[in-house]
Amino acid sequence: MKSLQLLATMAALAIPVVALQAAERELICFGNEPSWRLDLAAGGEASFSQPDGQSARFRGSEARIEPRRESVWRGRGRGGRELVAFLKDGACSDGMSETVHPVSINLSLPDGRHYAGCCRVPAAVAPAATLEGVTWRLAALPGQSVPAGNGAPTARFEGGRVSGFSGCNRFMGSYTVDRDRLTVGNLAGTMMACPEPAMTLEKAFLAALSGAQAGSVEGKRLSLTPAAGGTPLQFELEPKPSLAGVKWEVTGYNNGRQAVVGPLLGTQLSIAFKDGKVSGSSGCNNFHGPFKVEGNALSIGPLATTRKLCSAEGVMAQEREFIAALQTATIWAIDRGMLDVHRKDGERVLTASEAGR
Repeated sequence: MKSLQLLATMAALAIPVVALQAAERELICFGNEPSWRLDLAAGGEASFSQPDGQSARFRGSEARIEPRRESVWRGRGRGGRELVAFLKDGACSDGMSETVHPVSINLSLPDGRHYAGCCRVPAAVAPAATLEGVTWRLAALPGQSVPAGNGAPTARFEGGRVSGFSGCNRFMGSYTVDRDRLTVGNLAGTMMACPEPAMTLEKAFLAALSGAQAGSVEGKRLSLTPAAGGTPLQFELEPKPSLAGVKWEVTGYNNGRQAVVGPLLGTQLSIAFKDGKVSGSSGCNNFHGPFKVEGNALSIGPLATTRKLCSAEGVMAQEREFIAALQTATIWAIDRGMLDVHRKDGERVLTASEAGR
């Protein structure tokens, strides 16, 4: 069992965070394209290496800015050459797996090269999971029946702000962590009404989440026990969302006139992502083309379509607008099974649900 203080700050040793220095924090940092690795070891030692055999050793120290949860590791190697690593506590995706790492890094090498990547704690001292920067899905709430899947309440803790889905509405608020004590402040949310039992579950969940909790993470489970005692809230780590492997049925798209509209009656708009290729139905024809995804960044196109002509009113115009909208995509998110895509200026590109839901 790991305390929330350790999990939230990624300090692997039971000492005050303000006392952490390079000699006391061990990290394995890495990146891809090109592949590289930086080992920050005890005693202020660091080793940089690449698969081609290139390696170098450095000795230095870490300066910590605790309020910002950032630090700078600065060291010198042979000939006085300097390596600088900028470290930031918080969830980091390596882009190659579903693993969430606890620290991100920007690395400056003596020869002027700059790399970005993630850091993990060596297995001997690594916590089971991080509290922050991931989404926790409610698994058990005393006295309540919790629905499975996307109907369950969720909570995400990041940068002193907690947010999530409370069973009917979205909520947000503030939190603090002190050792193994998590304190959630006043929570606010949207005001939509839902049929029972969603409203009863929501009220009970928000009441249980508020205030001081004794917290711990074991494996992929988070437990929050009221400070006054009682049965804990139980959460499970929500799986990382993925664009691929799902057929998305479009529920709304940007028509290019600052409006998001639904598909015309009798038509279906769909989209699927697989192995760098995107395809789907644009209402009359099928379309296909390349896409790229990096974290929550997304680019689509150029797209090509089959050449069937549909005579129903508005169908061909809808197709042109939909294809044009897809090619403006820059960012994506999935929330409770719903895909939400936006373009660079913040305008929504489309909304979609998993086919069959």
